[in-house]
Amino acid sequence: MLVDPERQTLQTALQNLNSLYLTDYGMVMAGALISVLPLIGVFLIGSRHFIANIAAGAIKG
Repeated sequence: MLVDPERQTLQTALQNLNSLYLTDYGMVMAGALISVLPLIGVFLIGSRHFIANIAAGAIKG
């Protein structure tokens, strides 16, 4: 399904870095960090708004 290397997802490309005899763990960890950074950013921005909305809804008045 993902035959063309230019169209692979980042997770599939990370899996291709693992070979049968040698695995470059530094490259795998760098790719994993790059794939996680946008998720952490979205979480930090979203959690601030999420917690603010929960606190605003909890106030009875």
